[in-house]
Amino acid sequence: MTDLLERLRSLNLCAASFAVSTAALGHALQISNGTFNPDALWWVGVAFVCCVIGAATHRFGHQWSEVGVRTVVWLLTAGVLWNVKQHLTAVPGIFIDSSTSLLPFYAGIVAETILLGLGVAKVKFAARWWFAGVLVINLLLGIWLFKAVPDPYIDVGVVHKEALSAMLEGKDPYRISFPNIYGEDSKYFYNPEVVMGGRIAFGYPYPPPSLLLAIPGYVLFGDYRYSELAFLIATAALLGYSRKHLVAPLAAITLLTTPRGFFVLEQGWTEPIAIFLVALTTCLLMKGPRRASWAAGLMLAAKQYLPFTGLAVLRSLLLDRKGWMVTLGIIVAVGAVCTLPFALWHTNSFMRSVVWLQTLEPFRTDSLSFLVWADRNGLGRGSFLWAIGAAIVAALVSLVTTRNTPSGFATSAALIMFAMFALGSKAFCNYYYFVIGAMCCALAAFPAPGEEDVTAG
Repeated sequence: MTDLLERLRSLNLCAASFAVSTAALGHALQISNGTFNPDALWWVGVAFVCCVIGAATHRFGHQWSEVGVRTVVWLLTAGVLWNVKQHLTAVPGIFIDSSTSLLPFYAGIVAETILLGLGVAKVKFAARWWFAGVLVINLLLGIWLFKAVPDPYIDVGVVHKEALSAMLEGKDPYRISFPNIYGEDSKYFYNPEVVMGGRIAFGYPYPPPSLLLAIPGYVLFGDYRYSELAFLIATAALLGYSRKHLVAPLAAITLLTTPRGFFVLEQGWTEPIAIFLVALTTCLLMKGPRRASWAAGLMLAAKQYLPFTGLAVLRSLLLDRKGWMVTLGIIVAVGAVCTLPFALWHTNSFMRSVVWLQTLEPFRTDSLSFLVWADRNGLGRGSFLWAIGAAIVAALVSLVTTRNTPSGFATSAALIMFAMFALGSKAFCNYYYFVIGAMCCALAAFPAPGEEDVTAG
């Protein structure tokens, strides 16, 4: 019995489960662009079960054997090839004009697949540059996408432009309004209380770090989405070079080739920034909590849902039992520096846009969640409290089932957010894309066979 347990531990069931989960969740998003669809929700269920298995077995698979690494490499490679197939049979965004040639995009995907083959086959002449080549190609594909869709028809883009323009003019981005581009259909997206004629009466709806980190793309290229593309490529680079095993670059490529990843970039959602901050925190934790503290502070302040990873962050402080108070002080200070200047500028406007707005949004019947499934099947309409409860339960469970390591932190983040979105009334492509990113962070953070890991048990 002991021998069997040791063999299972060396195979790392957690990593294998995450490899399957990322592929299944990516396919779910491909089916309906992350909106409600029974078939898509079935795949979300498969991915969620695999994520739960991964989190439940993390404590027993924190390291793996060469056989375990090869198994996960095969699973990730199969998942990436599935992603590639889906890319080659679909349009990467929904606003690409029918007259636009998709040949450059498809050629880039094929080129990435060839580089992937060179890397997995461990061809000597390509050993040092194949992964870098994938990063460059993805960067070029992102630029191609922005050229093809310079102005997507979505309120996220409109509010970013209005907020960035206001801030650069010295105005409070949380005390603005922006055009109602949806007209009569706005009732499906906004609470009637915030719709006033042709304007939407709230300011920038995300915490300050998401706005601040979008500035370079807006200033340099006139499109804040270039910042998000840069952060996505930086995330892949962090993950791919974080460990010595092949799983690390494959986890990064899994994120880059997720079928609707380019759709997320097209729409201008802020999740690439959130994923980057989780990846940065995870990678810096490999060097110790003190070095990761500033990144963790920025991460917790970047999105409304990320504070639910707070328990995982606090636990990681115990990686340095003697200096945890200093580390906590840095986390709090960074979060305060990023947030308080805006929160104190016009407190009521800030709270209305960033906090209270989340509780006033209408129930989205097009959301890809089990809460919407229950509503459509006459089982009752839940509220945002379901999502909060699910996140809290997942956070407590992950404290028990995961080891206090960098990969344990990312695993907790993945489980918490997956539970929150799957049982929430607002779960779309960008949110699940974050979950895929968190699982990729966990995969990349596992130490190679024989490699020491930062751990507090």
